[in-house]
Amino acid sequence: MKILLARSSAALLAALALTAALPAQRDRIELMDGTVIDRVQVRSFDLRNVEFRRNGRDEQQSTDTVAELRVERVLDAYKQAFADASGSRAATFVSTAERLTDPFLQQFGYYEAARSMRRNGDMAGAFQALSELEQKLPNSGFVPELYRFKLDYYLSKGTEGARDAMKVAKDYETATLTRGYPTGFQNEAKYYLLRAEALAGQTTPSKYITAMQTLADSSRGTPWIAARARLAVADTQRSQSQVADARAGYERLLAAESTSEGVRAGAWLGLGHCYFLEGSASNKDPFREALLAFLRVYVETPDADAATVAESLHMGAQAAEKWGGPEATRMARTLRYRLERDYPGFSFR
Repeated sequence: MKILLARSSAALLAALALTAALPAQRDRIELMDGTVIDRVQVRSFDLRNVEFRRNGRDEQQSTDTVAELRVERVLDAYKQAFADASGSRAATFVSTAERLTDPFLQQFGYYEAARSMRRNGDMAGAFQALSELEQKLPNSGFVPELYRFKLDYYLSKGTEGARDAMKVAKDYETATLTRGYPTGFQNEAKYYLLRAEALAGQTTPSKYITAMQTLADSSRGTPWIAARARLAVADTQRSQSQVADARAGYERLLAAESTSEGVRAGAWLGLGHCYFLEGSASNKDPFREALLAFLRVYVETPDADAATVAESLHMGAQAAEKWGGPEATRMARTLRYRLERDYPGFSFR
């Protein structure tokens, strides 16, 4: 018995020593479909995969499925930059990245700098930070963000940005095909190219709807791209006065549990527009429903695309005034104030 106890104790002590020697697994991976993989140790992140260790086993996830990474080593390496609330925060991220020698850690500095500059409206600076990332670390998992940042910006400019959007979308498509990007990025490039072509007037609404529906059907393996394509279909149907079809499309997107925040924001905004179109001087209830839908964008999806949230505030104020219910005037005034305070760069006619 004593021998067995001694052996058991020795084995236990050895196990404890081994556990203590293992690096802490406190990293977190959030996927595009909302799935969260936590209590892991992220080891690498490149164009094709994020590699991590979980419960003593090495695993990987395709990069095109990754929405967000929270890595303890990154938080520690950039703790000064993350704590910087001044206008020099982006510069602190870049200067820290330049001092580091580990490419894995470096890539986060350029990406976080770009995010910080985009939040401050400095799109030229954001593009520059991501371009520097692409030049120095061409296999970084954040390289596709260069195309995303540019395309989201140019597409938000309307017809004024159509030419630039077309060029970047074609460059993105070429990169995904020639550099072996995962399928999700290839589908995303097609999505952006279709939107750019529509903005440039190179297709008709009916052809655009068909093309987006085809892309959605062929993107079942990347449902986050399929959802964005279906949102584009519903938006176009609404613009073509196919309100019932558009409304049904928005409602299907909102009913899906895995719909991303950005798509949910767009669907609530679109649904609000549908209600707004159904209202009249003699039937004001739809204006109240529109107001509630627009408010859900601001309240439930605050981190969605700025243009979407800004439009929801603008339309919410209009819906409140047309509804005319209790506190409607105060609500309209409050929404306009928040639009001017939080989104000063946006104006609506």
